[in-house]
Formats: sequence, C-alpha cells, structure tokens
Amino acid sequence: MQHDENTRLRIVRLLEPALCLSCRFASIATVEMHDSSNRRMLHCKRMDCDNWQTEDAEESPKSIADDE
Repeated sequence: MQHDENTRLRIVRLLEPALCLSCRFASIATVEMHDSSNRRMLHCKRMDCDNWQTEDAEESPKSIADDE
C-alpha cells in the first residue's frame, strides 16, 4: 500500500483541544489498523492546522470511517 498525505497516521499533540470540538474540519473516526485492531481517533481533514504539532508514526491506518 502506498501512503499518501491523506492516509498517514500522525501522533498529534493538541495545543487547545476545545477548539477541535467545534471545528468543521474535525470529526471522530474509527480507524482500522493493519493489525486488524480498531481505534477511535480525531480525524482532521484540514491537515495543516495551527492547533497541533505532529511527528510521523510508524503505524499506518488500513481504513478511516468517520462516526456520524
């Protein structure tokens, strides 16, 4: 599987977590990992937010499904 910018898992440190709750680009998602485990995570569709700092993680998601 080729990793593109939209599917790379990132470890994020939120500067102001409350800002994400009302952001139109953020949603809670169920992420299926390559080891078949599922995790609930924040899915940021903006990808360039000033509210977080990132570092690349070794893990990558298999699929991401927004919980709506």
